[in-house]
Amino acid sequence: MDVRKVQVGDTIAMLQKVLSDPYGRTNYWRLIDGTVKSITLNSKGRRVKANKFYTLSADDVEFATAWMMEAEHLVLTHEPFILTDELRPRIEAWIAARNEEKHEEDAQ
Repeated sequence: MDVRKVQVGDTIAMLQKVLSDPYGRTNYWRLIDGTVKSITLNSKGRRVKANKFYTLSADDVEFATAWMMEAEHLVLTHEPFILTDELRPRIEAWIAARNEEKHEEDAQ
C-alpha cells in the first residue's frame, strides 16, 4: 500500500453524519475540512494539528488516505483523511448521493 505522508498545508477532512442542526435540517452528511498547521513528534508518535480538529495521529490519517486511494469504491466516514485532488470529487459525489437518497426517503 502506497502511503502518502501528511504535510503542513495539506487539507485534512472527515465525513460526518449530522442528526440535526440549528437550521432544522436533519440526518444528512457533511464534509468537515481543515488545514494542517503543524506536525509534531512526541511519545505517542507523529501528531497532526489542523483547523477544526483535535490533535490527530499522523499514521491514522495516512493509513485512512492510503486505504481510500487503493480501494476506489471505499469511503470512510467519521475517520480523518488527507483530502487530495483525486479524492475530493469522489467524496463530494458520495455526499450528494447520500443526501439525495435521504431527500427522496423524506418525500415518500
